[in-house]
Amino acid sequence: MEQAGIRKMLTPELVVLMVALLVGFGLMWRTSSGECHHWKQELSHITGAFLASAGEEEYPEAGGHRGRTQQESDSLRRATTRVLDARPFGCF
Repeated sequence: MEQAGIRKMLTPELVVLMVALLVGFGLMWRTSSGECHHWKQELSHITGAFLASAGEEEYPEAGGHRGRTQQESDSLRRATTRVLDARPFGCF
């Protein structure tokens, strides 16, 4: 095939589309990895702790539990910071 024929087939729009598809598939593959799954699971556990804490503050008599202490709140904040800072590359 001639070089001019290849240039006619590979328009800039087609090249950009192919690159975008490759990047998209790469990101999909990366976000479904075990490392990303573990990170998302850990983040959801911390999110659940924050939601439970908010529920205890709003309805203290419902669960019969005592409210969170300042030390427990600080511990949740540190855990959140640790998990967010440890986000693997490409995980959303």
